[in-house]
Amino acid sequence: MPTLDTNAPILLDDGEHVVVQCQNPFVRLRRTADGEMFDLNFTELARRQVGIPATIPIQARALDALSPAAAGSVNEWLRNVVEVLTGCTFDGTPLAGYDPSTISQNQRVEMRISELVAAGKSVSRATFMRKIKAYREHGAAALIDGRSIRQGGPFDMLNTDVFDALCTVIANQTSRSTGTKSRLIIETRALLIKQFGSNAPVVPPPASMYRYIDTLTKGKHTTGSASTRRSLADRPQRQFGFNFQALAGAEVQVDSTPMDILVKSPSGEIVRPVLTIMLDVATRSILASSLRMEATKGTDHVTLLAEALVPPANRPDLTLFRRMLQDRTPGHRFLDADERRALESKRPYIYPRRIMMDNGKDYISSTFLAAAAQFGIDITTSAPRTPVHKAMVERMFGSINSLFTQHLPGYVGRSPEFRGNKVEEEPLLHIFALRELFDDWVLKNWQNRPHSSLRDPLSPTVLLTPNQMCAQASELTSTLHLPLTEDDFITLLPTSFRTIRSTGIEFNSRVYDSRKLDDYRGKKSNDRAHKGFWEVKSDPYRPLQLWVRSPEHKWIACRARDEEVLLAPHTAGAFIGRRNTDREDVAIMDSLRVGVPMHGSFEDDAPTEETIDTPSTPSSTASFDTFNPDED
Repeated sequence: MPTLDTNAPILLDDGEHVVVQCQNPFVRLRRTADGEMFDLNFTELARRQVGIPATIPIQARALDALSPAAAGSVNEWLRNVVEVLTGCTFDGTPLAGYDPSTISQNQRVEMRISELVAAGKSVSRATFMRKIKAYREHGAAALIDGRSIRQGGPFDMLNTDVFDALCTVIANQTSRSTGTKSRLIIETRALLIKQFGSNAPVVPPPASMYRYIDTLTKGKHTTGSASTRRSLADRPQRQFGFNFQALAGAEVQVDSTPMDILVKSPSGEIVRPVLTIMLDVATRSILASSLRMEATKGTDHVTLLAEALVPPANRPDLTLFRRMLQDRTPGHRFLDADERRALESKRPYIYPRRIMMDNGKDYISSTFLAAAAQFGIDITTSAPRTPVHKAMVERMFGSINSLFTQHLPGYVGRSPEFRGNKVEEEPLLHIFALRELFDDWVLKNWQNRPHSSLRDPLSPTVLLTPNQMCAQASELTSTLHLPLTEDDFITLLPTSFRTIRSTGIEFNSRVYDSRKLDDYRGKKSNDRAHKGFWEVKSDPYRPLQLWVRSPEHKWIACRARDEEVLLAPHTAGAFIGRRNTDREDVAIMDSLRVGVPMHGSFEDDAPTEETIDTPSTPSSTASFDTFNPDED
């Protein structure tokens, strides 16, 4: 403990003082320079005193950070010193010949040194006495060898010019192809010769240079992955901020990435779809998603925005379409209608107040920006080549990959080295089936899965699900944003212009019709800007239905004329993209092509959405119910 001699002058930060009187916890001092007297608390006196040595020159906690060898050396010295001072072992057992009452300390020290030398350990008397003094003054921590805890920089012995040249060479590797450490050494030596000529400092031996390179390149991937190295170089060189949003929808991040899976397109081609998601930062809820077979466009993101603003209950019914997909995807279980409706009712509705996105042409297109402005949504673009501005949505793609994609056929891994053999020969999913399976996974698994970043404020060990977090966040605002209606959703779908023929409307090699079009067949619309063509809305992910705007500005739902054939049980094998040589299959494909139903009339006999019972589905070979929530 630090002590002060009250009979001697005391040096404080404002000069020399003399102690006049002590009355715990105050001391009265007189300043020597001007004779002024004042009282100080002991606490303030300890802070203002100057010249008193540190209380503990070696921290006691330094024992915890010692290596096993250094800790063993300290324990050995502690045993020797204690036995010499007390004449007993740690457990109090007296040692023969070490009785302090009969044997002097010098004799005990000489005896112990003789024993150590006999055991092959050379110890001088001066060293032993120094250890005894250190132990008496500061305890066991003072027995630590200072060399084992010496604080020194890893480059203290490296010439500063060599250090600067090595740092320059390492920085120049960012955009180059990955090389080895030996190349860095050669380039460092060449740079020194270029700068200093014959006076260039000598480069340390290779072993030392390798050690310096390992220290300077740690975490930079200088001799590792080139893509990772460039990504890390683009990261801001500053303290990272903490993006905390308490209000649901305060920041919604949007991004796209190719999925690590092969699927079948409507034409039968094998493609890797592009996934786009809209993720709420505050609750980690996936508000909307889209799958495309090619690069996304601004109109695709308008549809994504429509899904975020319109809850599933206010969208057109998909029971028939999902039934068709289930019949043709027997190895995977879709949510039945009742289960899906129950989950949809619990899915939170979040109004995206601000959207964070990158500078891609599809995002900053006038179409998407105009749609966002129409609903009062602010747009924020991230800095170029700065993925940390959208860190949550970037990380979300990794979670989707590990929790969803890798469990499906056609999974190709995150890079070519992780790809399996003949993946394209697996029973690949159709892109429409993948779209519905992903939506089911979001509803059932992701929205109800505890997230490590969603914690109760008062009990941070309690993890919350996105749905639970949204329920808590909804109490922070009094503004109630109402969802859009079904008509609003249809209005935001992609627009085309077509003629209404006697057989209906032809769109994407399929014919759509409705009896409500009878008054408009063969006629032109009132839209002079489009030469009398009729405005048609289509959902790119649900191709069995489209909508036509009537002269009264109402939407007329038109269903595919081949819908009944597609839903017929015996057509389950006639899946798009599969070649059929059987006569019956050829007849089915002819029926699909011309749009003529094989049985009954096209609308009179078609089952209504109210009378359709969702068929029981076989157990899935890749059920998402068995996912381990702690996997990611």
